[in-house]
Amino acid sequence: MKPLYAKPAVTVQPHRAALRLLGDLAPLLSGRVPLGRALHLAAAQQGRRGRQAALKLEEALREGRPLSLALEEQGGFFGSAAVAAARAGEGAGDLASALARHVSHLRKQAELRRRLGSALAYPLTVLCIAFAAIVLLLTLVVPRLASLVESLGGGEPLPLPTRLLMGLSSLIRGPYMLWICVAGLAMLLLLFWPRKGRGSHMQALLLHLPLLGPALRLGALARNLSALAALLRSGVPLPESLRVAAAAGGAEALAGIFHELALELESGLPLSTAMGRWGWDGLDLCSEAALIGEESGALAEQMEWAAAELEARSTARISTLMSLLEPALVVLLALVVGLVAAALFLPVLSLAGRVAG
Repeated sequence: MKPLYAKPAVTVQPHRAALRLLGDLAPLLSGRVPLGRALHLAAAQQGRRGRQAALKLEEALREGRPLSLALEEQGGFFGSAAVAAARAGEGAGDLASALARHVSHLRKQAELRRRLGSALAYPLTVLCIAFAAIVLLLTLVVPRLASLVESLGGGEPLPLPTRLLMGLSSLIRGPYMLWICVAGLAMLLLLFWPRKGRGSHMQALLLHLPLLGPALRLGALARNLSALAALLRSGVPLPESLRVAAAAGGAEALAGIFHELALELESGLPLSTAMGRWGWDGLDLCSEAALIGEESGALAEQMEWAAAELEARSTARISTLMSLLEPALVVLLALVVGLVAAALFLPVLSLAGRVAG
């Protein structure tokens, strides 16, 4: 079995406005509206960025260039999958169906991303509230209670938890906190800043997490397979489909694997054998599905089935983790608040014990 990761490959994802433009264009073409007229009608429904792209496409068509070349000339705005689907549709004489399948795939992926974002929204909200509550306790409540505790202590040394809490509060309110915040923001920007043609470092980091990582790797592979199936249905050759679909999952390492699969296919290996040589989560299932597809001549259908199966597994795992994370965050917040309260009241209890004695 080959290693889990291949050489990184640059991926090209479409702009959000491209989905809306192609989504308005595809049904017009399916309704037998001429391409130039369809672009003119679709442009009127777009925002500024989409309208500019549509006008450039119209100009390219008037100059005699095919739609696939016009899409490619706009860089990464439409994405490499749209270019490949348009080129295959032009070759087969059915541009409307090819674009419709591509748009359907993009909308399905957008819905999956929306569902994942909704699943993460509540835990992230709880985490932000917990962080804000802790900061307020340390900056407003702890200093006032600490002065009261020191005045009641009668010169006695404070317990270690109380001293640690007061030191942390002093650090947060001190001048060094500004530099700590600046360093933290710089680290966040470095983690989340998207690299040219690739995902962020945070996306790559999440794939390595012990529990969440396997689920995210299954989801990334499912998105790649869904794009692969849509391209194969549009008539794009398999090696080119693999290269274009590499961008769909948003995982740089998986994109490298798909580019390597295309090279192995061109060297004479069947897809099922090539997939079985890599160690990415879920590729064993894909290898079996590819073998059935190669024997039955229904490779696109088998890839589509594998994509649906892997997406279901990924969604189930993420839902389970999110259902466990929500109460864990609430318990963590209560535990932190309880520890802060205990550290503050330890001297009071000690003093009360001495008075009673």
